[in-house]
Amino acid sequence: MRRVAVAIGVLLTLTACSSAPVPPPAAPPQARMGAWSPAQLNLVAATGDPAIMPSTPGLSPGVIYVNRVYVDQAVPTRIAMTAVITGGAGITNSYLGLYDPADGKLLATTADISAQLQAGGIIKAPLTTEVPPQPMNKELWIALVMGGAGKSPAFVGGREYGTNFGQTGDFRLWVTADNHFTSLPTAIPQLRAPAHGSIPFVAVGP
Repeated sequence: MRRVAVAIGVLLTLTACSSAPVPPPAAPPQARMGAWSPAQLNLVAATGDPAIMPSTPGLSPGVIYVNRVYVDQAVPTRIAMTAVITGGAGITNSYLGLYDPADGKLLATTADISAQLQAGGIIKAPLTTEVPPQPMNKELWIALVMGGAGKSPAFVGGREYGTNFGQTGDFRLWVTADNHFTSLPTAIPQLRAPAHGSIPFVAVGP
């Protein structure tokens, strides 16, 4: 009886030793701390990092500039932003807005920001309608229009000619084919890709 007990003990010991250890749970993926993202500035989406956008694109009055962005944090969107280096003059009927390219519909717009475009600095304007959280990485379009301008502001933006470099579709910047707009329509109008131009810094945030 004792021999049987010893044999069973040895067998259990060998079984325990030969069993493969349970692997530890996989570590969650780490964020790329060196890469810039809109969420680092507490933004939902943006055309780029304003700290390294040196150019000052001039925008034509009456033209809607439509900028492709992607959702970087799934939170409600309540504001739209741009940044001006040198203010313009005689500016009227100017708006920032957010479109969903999936259906072409306007999700929200700001009130008239013409007065703010006539002074330098960061422009942070409330949206008239809160946009509910959107899925991460969803494509959205941020639009900017100045209905009229005696002198266009100098915006913070990207370099000219690099906007749609090498692209044949899904452009980063679109402009309207017409130049008579004094507001943002409820549906995206006919667009075209500009032959050249600079992406202005525009963003939306919570």
